[in-house]
Amino acid sequence: MKYLLDTHVVIWALTEDPRLSPAAVQMISSSDNLIFFSGVSLWEIAIKNAKSPLKCPYREADILRFCLSSGMEPLDILTRHILALRTLETREDSYLSNQDPFDRMLIAQAKTEGMILLSHDSNLANYRESCILMI
Repeated sequence: MKYLLDTHVVIWALTEDPRLSPAAVQMISSSDNLIFFSGVSLWEIAIKNAKSPLKCPYREADILRFCLSSGMEPLDILTRHILALRTLETREDSYLSNQDPFDRMLIAQAKTEGMILLSHDSNLANYRESCILMI
């Protein structure tokens, strides 16, 4: 199975954060799975660190090195991912409170590339996309 990690899941996996469920740790560490991180996450971390280093003490270059040394595969932002943004569907019975462009691009990437996006962000439950797995 191919999994794309949401930005916070990347950080949790690399820092062994206890908020990462045992099931998620198993999925990420299983040699049967391919684990991807997106350039979107590096971009998000760079912006958040520059804006508030105390809230986001991670630097994108450090995260990149950790991801690569952990065996994660990089996923660049491609034109087809941008075009897929318009195909994202939301649940009719819920208000889409999450207009975060980083989250939307991660969902579009996972959908386009046949991956499962692992996230703990409850706002993503407002999307009607089978590529999202809440952990």
